[in-house]
Amino acid sequence: MPQVHHREITIEKIACPLHVIALKKGLSELDIADVLKVIVGGENIARELTSAGLAMGHWVEAVKENSQAVLYVQKKG
Repeated sequence: MPQVHHREITIEKIACPLHVIALKKGLSELDIADVLKVIVGGENIARELTSAGLAMGHWVEAVKENSQAVLYVQKKG
């Protein structure tokens, strides 16, 4: 997936399960096939959000940008 995104959110230092809720809220504001860029606070949060996004049926790509964990989540129908 290209790293072009329609919206960007930052999820850092948010207690579980609030980071998953923040991901759901960010995705709810997008149209189908739009991409949400999520800047996360650490590898554990990145893994948890990747699992959550995949479990919700979305496409997720985890990358490193400027030594930060970043997820690109494409909203599926």
